[in-house]
Amino acid sequence: MNLTDDELIQELSNRFARSRKTFSDLNVVNRKLVEMNRRLEQSEALKSNFLSNIRNEINNPLNAIVGLAGQIGALGPEGSEVAPLASMICSEATNLDFQLRNIFMAAELEAGEIDPHLSRVNVAAVARDVAESFRHHAARKSVAIELEPSPESAPLLFDTDAEKVQIILSNLVANAVEYSREGGRVQISLNLAPDGSLVVGVRDFGAGIAEEDQRRIFDRFTQLETGTTRSHLGQGLGLSIVKALADLLQGTIDLESTYGQGALFRVTLPPPDGDAPLTTFAEGGNLFLFDDISEK
Repeated sequence: MNLTDDELIQELSNRFARSRKTFSDLNVVNRKLVEMNRRLEQSEALKSNFLSNIRNEINNPLNAIVGLAGQIGALGPEGSEVAPLASMICSEATNLDFQLRNIFMAAELEAGEIDPHLSRVNVAAVARDVAESFRHHAARKSVAIELEPSPESAPLLFDTDAEKVQIILSNLVANAVEYSREGGRVQISLNLAPDGSLVVGVRDFGAGIAEEDQRRIFDRFTQLETGTTRSHLGQGLGLSIVKALADLLQGTIDLESTYGQGALFRVTLPPPDGDAPLTTFAEGGNLFLFDDISEK
C-alpha cells in the first residue's frame, strides 16, 4: 500500500509518540527498580547489623561464663568436685558458642557476606584446639580423639583462613563424635600433599553412611538416622557449612564410607597462588592420642 507524504509523516509521528511513551514507562520502571534495590540494600545492611549485634550480645555473656568457670575451677579445693564441674560448664558454654557460630555462619554464607582472610597459620595448633574443645562431649560416649601427627612434633604452617579452617575442623569432629559408637575413636589427620595442598582428614569408626545418603549429606538440615545412640547435637548445618567454606577457599571435600564401617571426610585446600609447601612435619612423628578415654 502506497502512503502519501502526509500519511507517512503521521505514521512516523504516531510511532515516535509511542516510543516516547515506552521510554517514559521504562524510566518509571527503572526508578521503581532503583528504589526497590535501595530498600533491599538497606534491609541487607540492617540484617547484617542485627546479626552482628546479636552475636556480640550472646558472645559477651558466654565469654564471661567461660572465664568465671575457669577461675572457680582454679580456686576450688584440690580433689573436690568443683574443678570438674567448672570444666563441664566451660565445655557446655563452648559447645553453645559453637552451635551459635554455625547459625550465624550459615546466615552469612546465605547472604554472600563471607570472604577469605589469608594469613600464615599453624594448622596443627588449630587442630589441637578443636580436639580440646570437644573433649567433654566425646567423654560422654567414651570416645577418644586422636590427632596425627602430634602438633608437638613440628608446626604445620599453611597460608589459609584460620577461622574458616577452625570451623571446618570443628564441624567435622562434631559430626564424627556424634556418629561414633560408645567407646569408639575419632582420628584427625593433617598432611601436605606433594603439590603443596593441605589435606585435612577426619575419620570415625561408627555406623557409616549408606550410599544413597551420601548424595545428600552436604545438604542443609540433613541429619541421618543410623540406629545408634545420638544426642542430636546441632541443627543439621555442619556439613553444608564445611562444603561451603571449602568452596570459598577453592578447596574440595571428599567422603569415603562403607555402611557399618565408619566414614572419612577429607578436605583438600590448595596453596594460594600455587605456592610450594611452607614446611613439613618432623620425620617419624608418632601418633598422638589426645584423650584416650576408652582406656579409662
